[in-house]
Amino acid sequence: MRLAITFQRVDPSKGGAETYVADLCGRLIARGHEVTLFASEWDQSALPRELICRPIAARGATRSRRTWNFANDSHRALLVELIARAPFDCVLGFINTYSQDVLVPQGGVHEASLVANAMRFPAGWRRALYMASKRLNPKSWGVYRRIERAQYDPARSTRFVAVSHMVARDLQQYRGVAPDRIRVIPNAIDADRLRVADPAASRRAIREKHGLAETDLAALFVAHNFRLKGLPPLLEALAKRSRNDPSVRPIHLFVCGGGKLPPMRTLVDRLGLAETVHLVGFAPSVKDYFHAADFFVLPSYYDPCSLVVFEALACGLPVITTAKNGAGELITEGREGFVVPSPDDHEAMIAALEHMTRDAARREMSRHAIELGRAQSFDRHVDQLLDLCEGVDSWTKAVNQKHRGVAVGSGREVRA
Repeated sequence: MRLAITFQRVDPSKGGAETYVADLCGRLIARGHEVTLFASEWDQSALPRELICRPIAARGATRSRRTWNFANDSHRALLVELIARAPFDCVLGFINTYSQDVLVPQGGVHEASLVANAMRFPAGWRRALYMASKRLNPKSWGVYRRIERAQYDPARSTRFVAVSHMVARDLQQYRGVAPDRIRVIPNAIDADRLRVADPAASRRAIREKHGLAETDLAALFVAHNFRLKGLPPLLEALAKRSRNDPSVRPIHLFVCGGGKLPPMRTLVDRLGLAETVHLVGFAPSVKDYFHAADFFVLPSYYDPCSLVVFEALACGLPVITTAKNGAGELITEGREGFVVPSPDDHEAMIAALEHMTRDAARREMSRHAIELGRAQSFDRHVDQLLDLCEGVDSWTKAVNQKHRGVAVGSGREVRA
């Protein structure tokens, strides 16, 4: 098939969605499909040489304006491409684009994300103020809402990939998408990219770097948005656990990612966790930390289907996450990890952490974790995605017919 992918920035170092798109391009090309990527930025070293890249200029002084311009400019570029060459069999869009046959909302549904993120604030005026400020902000929320209205316009024949059943419910509740237009296809990972030459050496080197012995118990947290992914309530739960019983087994925590470290450092100091919480920040080779840790924890407020959870599982790390993370739908309680109701449920988090301190039980969970993580293979994922792509009526083909004199109502541009 001749496929198009629109995604603003393809750089695996920037996050899970970026990694997924890069891996998807590679897998599709390996299967013999012609793939054209429309993007403003990309890491060429992370992409296959056979990939056709069409640059979309990054126009705009603000992030929201660049997002808006990319949505419209990628639409125009698709029109130019189909007229100059040929229509695409299917156009795959991700997050903030509207000209696609199949949309994979990797970031979930904005309204659902807003409601979940608001739970970080106590019920009352602070929560209401947070939601109002987001909804009334024309420079950010307004742009995303306009794009989203176009994405879910019933007049378009778009099909939707929900990366979890949670996202499928959100699509129906907040955007009114009919169930027969939704296909649940969980995210996938390339487990081979997590391999290191010598796992034991990686574990030893990281632990020595942070002053940990082989027998010290270490958890891993990886995210770029520390607050959204629930780091503050996790730190509070760790502190409360120690206060409740000073004799409990210490748990060290590696914190990796591009989030803002100074406020987290202040919180760590205030909670008295400076000796056990290691604020690593951005790690060029985070896979070394997967092998250095004993379990993984990501108490997200909202996560459609976290790729890093699958990566942790594939590395043998039992996982603690929340019911607001779609990846948790695949975890069997006590078998590969634990799913707590919410990031702020300290008692449930402490109970899950206590389970992880039991070496024999944790090692048994580790064996099951590897099986579950490696089962989220790209081969199965691509099979399901291609099956969906083969069944769509591409809007680019409709526009191509229009240029031949057949009247169709496709390919219109969204305006501010």
